[in-house]
Amino acid sequence: MSLFGTSPEESSPGNSALRSKSSLFADDAGFGAGSGSSLFADDAGDDSPWSNNTLPKRAARRDLVKTLLPATDVPESYIDAYDLVLNSGPRVGAGVGLTGVREILASSGLNATDQARILNLVVPGEQENENGLERNEFNVLLALVGLAQEGEDITLDSVDERRKKLPQPKITYLDRLRDQGDSNNNPPQSRERAVTPPRSIAPQEPGSSRSQRPRRNSLGGLESDPWGSPDLHRNHHHAQEGENAPVANGYGSLRSAADRWGNQAGHTEQSGSTNGTGVNGQTDAAPPSTSGSSWGGAGDGFGNPGQSGLGEFGQLGDEQGGPNPPRRSIGGRMTGTATGPEEVITVTLLPEKEGLFMFQHRNYEVKSARRGSSVVRRYSDFVWLLDCLHKRYPFRQLPLLPPKRVAVNGTHLAADSSSFLEKRRRGLVRFANALVRHPVLSQEQLVVMFLTVPTELSVWRKQATISVQDEFTGKALPPDLEDSLPPNLTELFDTVRAGVKRSAEIYINLCTLLERLAKRNEGLAADHLRFSLALQSLTEVTKDTYAVDTNDVPLLNEGISATARHLSASQTLLEDEAKTWHEGVLEDLKRQRDCLVSMRELFDRRDRYARDNIPQLERRIENNERKLQDLRNRPQGTGKPGDVEKIEDAIFKDKESIVQQHARGVFIKECIRDELIYFQSSQYHISHLHQDWSQERVKYAELQADNWRTLSEEVDGMPTGE
Repeated sequence: MSLFGTSPEESSPGNSALRSKSSLFADDAGFGAGSGSSLFADDAGDDSPWSNNTLPKRAARRDLVKTLLPATDVPESYIDAYDLVLNSGPRVGAGVGLTGVREILASSGLNATDQARILNLVVPGEQENENGLERNEFNVLLALVGLAQEGEDITLDSVDERRKKLPQPKITYLDRLRDQGDSNNNPPQSRERAVTPPRSIAPQEPGSSRSQRPRRNSLGGLESDPWGSPDLHRNHHHAQEGENAPVANGYGSLRSAADRWGNQAGHTEQSGSTNGTGVNGQTDAAPPSTSGSSWGGAGDGFGNPGQSGLGEFGQLGDEQGGPNPPRRSIGGRMTGTATGPEEVITVTLLPEKEGLFMFQHRNYEVKSARRGSSVVRRYSDFVWLLDCLHKRYPFRQLPLLPPKRVAVNGTHLAADSSSFLEKRRRGLVRFANALVRHPVLSQEQLVVMFLTVPTELSVWRKQATISVQDEFTGKALPPDLEDSLPPNLTELFDTVRAGVKRSAEIYINLCTLLERLAKRNEGLAADHLRFSLALQSLTEVTKDTYAVDTNDVPLLNEGISATARHLSASQTLLEDEAKTWHEGVLEDLKRQRDCLVSMRELFDRRDRYARDNIPQLERRIENNERKLQDLRNRPQGTGKPGDVEKIEDAIFKDKESIVQQHARGVFIKECIRDELIYFQSSQYHISHLHQDWSQERVKYAELQADNWRTLSEEVDGMPTGE
């Protein structure tokens, strides 16, 4: 499944069919095949309406588009244009989104036929990339636009021939973005885009022949939020590249009604919410981040283990956080209800690599609004931190790190692709926020230093004194702790472990399924844009097609153009919805998946590290006591000197070891019990996940319905011959 659709490349009418057929990159394979010998022949060519051939070289062409024009071979204007659109225009993940591509094509002055041809070359149907166009692909897009404006063939061959002297395309969309960035000497991404508002979907003029059917405004206007819920879009940031920025394009689409709707909620965030913390636990003290930490931000009550409702296990209080005091945790920390604003960590991938040629690495900026800190860390720093936490807190719910690279069927994928880097960045966001949500790990000195020390971590590690000693080492067992633990704790552990194991498998599958659904939405959006371009191409030849009587052609073209405009608007909504899935519910699902897998690994570590040899020590003590008794019963002077003292010392050490191991076992039980209490509150995150997703689905369904309802009114005036 791909970002930009799965439909086969369409044959373009008009002069495109006259382009060169002998293409090095086979980019004309779908435009010149001859017809079959018969209308209904099974071997009908691409011109046949029954042909559904997929181009055998399309996959190779897709790879060529990604490598044809690297940044080192293009003018500075191409590089600046990509950065401009990436920071100012619609984007998907780490690249330029389909809506941004549409804006460039629509403002290039090319006819719809050439726009469709360029789209199919740069954005093939089988492209597997949910992060939009990367820099090299964007370079090919600009080159093709420039060639078309100069009247050259729209082929990859032409781009290859002109790679030493690439054309400079004239695109008004880029000019608007540059003007916007220069107006106040601010980069365009730092404020709302000042562009021409979209051409409204044309209302019916008085006296028109179109029927006037009453229309229900199901949304109360596109600017209104029927749920009145400012927290719904907290931390979604699916409009972060151009909030409140409707974009005018050649098809009169709305860019984006969903963004403008969601942005209204964003403007009211600072006025407070019904509970003071918002749907996802975000507070006004933590400003939203453009790095897109996740849909749900940092938490949905994960820091409230005291409200777990597990009162029957160790007298932990009722579901409402009853009168019982918060339970003591190891180290004297409290695991009760958290107070104060919840911390949110944002992780931003820095654009430049560091290091020597063969040993370059990526850096990440890690920010905490609550701490007021900003540090630069590399992936290996996160790995080192997690290794230290594994040694010090083996029986805590430790968060998961995304992989350094991904292997498919034993083959490692490129670890430098924008898609992989964006997924890894989001994984680091989940990792960091899971740490600061945890009532114990968030107070660990290693974690605090990791988030606040501005020095490079490798340098700081050489200077600092770091202890990774087990948290239970040297702790005395309180006299009442063992009796306070419920007797059925072991059975509870086994029950939860079985449920966690099964739930983790299901959530892993859910994440995979939702990724596929989001990509299908992106593919559907691409096909809507292709459909829109094809309809626009159709209006260019309608007058010739019906030349016998052209009286009704203007009304016919008007209706076709209206359909094209609304298809374009639908494409924007579909792409925007898919983006909210990637940044929203998918991140929420992955957060829940990580939480479950962390608990599963906790129980696995308990099996490996919570063992003791108390039975063996007890047997050895019994043997040594018998030996000691025998030595004492012997006549004086018959034994070796010092044997009695050695055996007594061995017995004492073994008994001391038994006491320590028993105390450690009690501590481990209490620790895992506390982790279960903390884990219990993750169920409320599931509630927020489903509530938010359902409201998002309703919102986009209403926007789509309003879009098509308006179209139905506009096409009522098309001639019917009656």
